[in-house]
Amino acid sequence: MRRRAFTGERSAEQYQRAGNWILATLYQNEKAASWCKANGVRIVKAAGETIDSSGGFMVPADLATAILDIRDSYGAFRRTARPAPMASDNTSIPRHTGGTSAFFIGENTGSSESGISPDAIGLTAKKIGTLVRISNELEEDAIIDIVDFVANEVGVAFAAQEDDCAFNGDGSSAFGRMRGVGTIVLDGNHAKAKVTGSNNTFGALTTSDLAALMGSVRGSAMPNAAWFCSVVGFANVFCRLSTSSGYLETRIVNGISTPFYQGFPVIMTQKLPQVTSALSGKIMLAFGDMYAAGVLGQRRAITLARSADRYMDLDQMAVLATERFHAVIHDLGDNTNFGSLAALIGS
Repeated sequence: MRRRAFTGERSAEQYQRAGNWILATLYQNEKAASWCKANGVRIVKAAGETIDSSGGFMVPADLATAILDIRDSYGAFRRTARPAPMASDNTSIPRHTGGTSAFFIGENTGSSESGISPDAIGLTAKKIGTLVRISNELEEDAIIDIVDFVANEVGVAFAAQEDDCAFNGDGSSAFGRMRGVGTIVLDGNHAKAKVTGSNNTFGALTTSDLAALMGSVRGSAMPNAAWFCSVVGFANVFCRLSTSSGYLETRIVNGISTPFYQGFPVIMTQKLPQVTSALSGKIMLAFGDMYAAGVLGQRRAITLARSADRYMDLDQMAVLATERFHAVIHDLGDNTNFGSLAALIGS
């Protein structure tokens, strides 16, 4: 079943507002532009977001909310990492690396001083885009389908790219110079976050492997911890290991049906391995508190730009959606101390 952009009591109004904005900006419909002006739907140009002379436009609140809701539903990293609004392209946010200590104080004895040990996480906004093709001709009664299509395509594409950077980023330009969990745990400086499994396939992992992974994060990560894996990993590890009890708990978390294993939610992302073959030396799944381990820097809102020429021979137009973000994984265990997140690597 398709994912609708809007649901609830205000859905008809939201479709009307988003639909008229799309007609006005992407289809350059003057009647829709007049409707937007009369009903407070702002049409704002986005500087630097253009694929032709018509330029790009900042997405209005209603459509942005729909895209963000879909992106949040599909994006494992965005759902669980710490969000950090960015006021400029380059910024830093404080990180707490140590804390004050408590100690016994003798009578008539001065207290010892202890203080926090803060440092900073650097964020540099990177722009990503997704190109969506839609029909050049739009029937008036099809606007709901167009709104749904655009919101779904953009939301899912952005979620996939953010997850790819957070889990698989190797520091190259293909990942916006971002380094993900799978790269960091294998760099030789994060031995405490690297758990080598007893085997290299999902079908052969054991409860002991999962227990070892759980035991490789610091205690403070447990209250907000989760499992991170692909659907293939979920089916071949968690579902398989639950067959003895015949029960795998599922709850609705923030409107999303979420399975639980050993009391911890299983967050699925298709950017972790989706194969049943050997994964020697590669990340298979992860466990821990992503909010404490990762930061998602967000520079600005989503924009849409159009080109009527890109797919002219197909009687379609190109719609370029862009956003700017930076995914940083900063609290994996080092070679001495456990961190907030650990990963299971195939043997």
